[in-house]
Amino acid sequence: MTEGLAEAVEPTTTEAPKTMYREVEQDENVARGCVKVTEIIAYDATKEPRRYTPEKPGIKGEIRKDRDGNILYVEVPRKPCFCQTKEQEAVFAENNPDVRTETFEIQLLKSTAIKYLDDPENMKQFEKKENK
Repeated sequence: MTEGLAEAVEPTTTEAPKTMYREVEQDENVARGCVKVTEIIAYDATKEPRRYTPEKPGIKGEIRKDRDGNILYVEVPRKPCFCQTKEQEAVFAENNPDVRTETFEIQLLKSTAIKYLDDPENMKQFEKKENK
């Protein structure tokens, strides 16, 4: 009988919590308690051509073209993504090569920035994908 002997538990490691938020020094023009982040809005193009508003209801408007005569297509925006570094912007661009993007530098309260940056859906957009 092994009375009084304690069993050893197998050693385990606890993973550090995954977070995209990085504590970086803020510019002098950033408000106190705020963090500067980059908001990225991606637009997916559809196959539907963009049209001008028709003069009369019920008829289709004329198809819009750019200066070079190329047809413009309807774009559908995605949910905004948030990041802090240029490297993260580059990873987003590599992961989404066929979308048009707009980027904005915005200031958010630190707690709000952490919430947006560490959202699982947001973090998926910035994971490096291996080329197969």
